[in-house]
Amino acid sequence: MPDELFDILNLQGFEVKEKEHSKNDTVITIEVKANRADMLSHIGIAREICAFKNMNIPKINRTDLKEDNNSFPINIKFANDHSCRRFSGIIINNIDNTASTPEYIKNRLEKLGVNCINAVVDIANYIMLELGQPMHTYDIDKLSGNMINVCKADADGKITTLGNKEAQIKKGDIVISDNNKVLCVAGIIGTESSTVDINTKNILLESAIFDEISVRLTSRRMKISTPSSFRFERGVNIDSTKDIACTCAKKINEICGGDICKVLFDYYPDKVTDNIISLRCSRANELIGCSLTIDQIVNLLNKYDFKCKKDGKNNITVISPPYRLDVLKEVDIIEEIARIYGYDNIKPIMPTIQVQYSKNYVWDNIDILRNILVGLGFNEVINYAFIPADVTKFLKVPKGHFLYSDLKLQNAISPMYCLMRPTLVYSLISSLSYNYSRNNTDLSLFEIGRVYFKDENKDTGCSETDTLGIILSGCRLERGWGIDKDVKYTYYDLLNYVNLLFSEFGQAFELKEENYPFFEDSSGYSIINENGIRIGFLGEIKKEEVKNIQNIKLIKDKIFYCEAYIKYFNNKNKLLKFESKFPNIKRSYNLLCKKDTFSKDIVNDIKASSKLITSVVIKDVYYDKNIPSDSHAILYEVEYCSKEYTLTSEEISEIEKRFLNSLIAKYGIIIKK
Repeated sequence: MPDELFDILNLQGFEVKEKEHSKNDTVITIEVKANRADMLSHIGIAREICAFKNMNIPKINRTDLKEDNNSFPINIKFANDHSCRRFSGIIINNIDNTASTPEYIKNRLEKLGVNCINAVVDIANYIMLELGQPMHTYDIDKLSGNMINVCKADADGKITTLGNKEAQIKKGDIVISDNNKVLCVAGIIGTESSTVDINTKNILLESAIFDEISVRLTSRRMKISTPSSFRFERGVNIDSTKDIACTCAKKINEICGGDICKVLFDYYPDKVTDNIISLRCSRANELIGCSLTIDQIVNLLNKYDFKCKKDGKNNITVISPPYRLDVLKEVDIIEEIARIYGYDNIKPIMPTIQVQYSKNYVWDNIDILRNILVGLGFNEVINYAFIPADVTKFLKVPKGHFLYSDLKLQNAISPMYCLMRPTLVYSLISSLSYNYSRNNTDLSLFEIGRVYFKDENKDTGCSETDTLGIILSGCRLERGWGIDKDVKYTYYDLLNYVNLLFSEFGQAFELKEENYPFFEDSSGYSIINENGIRIGFLGEIKKEEVKNIQNIKLIKDKIFYCEAYIKYFNNKNKLLKFESKFPNIKRSYNLLCKKDTFSKDIVNDIKASSKLITSVVIKDVYYDKNIPSDSHAILYEVEYCSKEYTLTSEEISEIEKRFLNSLIAKYGIIIKK
């Protein structure tokens, strides 16, 4: 017989994990999923077994006691905060709590790991295990003011729980108290101040439903887990609260005697209505992978206490049992049909799904970028996507700026992990400073991650963008064999890496000067693509704006940073360039120009002066005491070449005369000898 029951439970999805033989009995431990709170009682297990064997499903007896809250002997008050969804109370007077707990109750409790206390408490625990409703009992003679108040605590405090253990309650915890003291932390544990002992004569029996989230949070914080809290956290059937209270009262009266008050208290402000679900048979068969008729589905559901009514040839109106808190939608009903029908009866057939392959160019671009940067000697880092809430504040990113975001986690671990990052700046600088604190300096790092912004047009309320971040600091080449001194990273190294990345994709871009509050003055530039869209930015980090980052003071060298949005990298056909068979000629020009003159404008003007100019390269920039403070000298190397013939000195002189005169007139440059 036990083996047959074990097989039934296993087939129903409740794995028997442990068996323990005790005299003429067998104690088993089954695995109950978090959504099947109805299985945390003997009646719940009995329902499953009876339904499987086509037997009548056991029911909880309905009460015949009258309900009258106004004439109830104890004044019970509730806060209007939905912390208590139902509270049923029954008074039993003149009990004899010295009576011995019956052996069948003692055996049941001991085998299930519940300590025996006294008759009343043992009966309450027995009913909880049998019917699934946690019960609590109060000694009425220990109440102050003949009243009970069910509400959230308005201040922190200390209590002495059962067993004389001290515990801390916090503001917001659901407590039950009288005029002077806390009687119980709702749904978790009672206090010594109202405990029922062998001298108790008059009791208040409580059967209630409390907010499961509040019970769970309080239980975790207090580090107190009881059979009651275990059930409340997972959900208790609100429909049978009053009836189970009466069942418990009758059991106490049967064993301990006493007089059950003829008036029952039942607070039930928001009555739960039947959960009515519309089921499509075609949808059920489609998801399960079988061909059940509407009559077969109705029969399967009726076995398990679901009330069904046919609605046409394909639809069924289903009312789920009130104790099945996990059945809320059509898909839940379909899951039940599959379970009742038997997973072993469903033939495993591979579905025929026609899908169209859509290439993910972002992922391809990520692979290309990662390979390039690793090949250039960069190290990849990975950071959390959430950062401190005040990052945009100390980076001085104003509201309305494209990098501003206040997308915060609702239940953050701590303020340090609160804001979903709108940029990789903080993450990469933190990685850099962390490495410096470990004496790992002279770094070139990159991260490929996502940045987040609010977006009401998205289902999730936010947009996510794959982003590349690059950061450089320290020495590019250390002093050593053949190198007289350290070669530090410069702004031009950053530009060179950016050029290499975009050239790999055959993509043109331009830099547009823009003010970024965390970049040094005149160093911040937006990266603009051919369509005029900002696809990233770069510059030199202003250390005083990021001084709040831990260990940032250890970094003595300049920090250079670039960020680009990967979705804008587009692979384009690269133009093949053929070298001319005729020799090229290179000439250098040392030009003194103002610091506010953009070098790219000079380069563009030189190139535009003749098609015979194949390249213009900046070879050096320098200052000395003989150069005015508002100017600097730039050495340009210009290459001349023709694909059709060999150039003469006269032709080159004519071209250089033309562009030099133009530069003198346009920018006021001076040609240095």
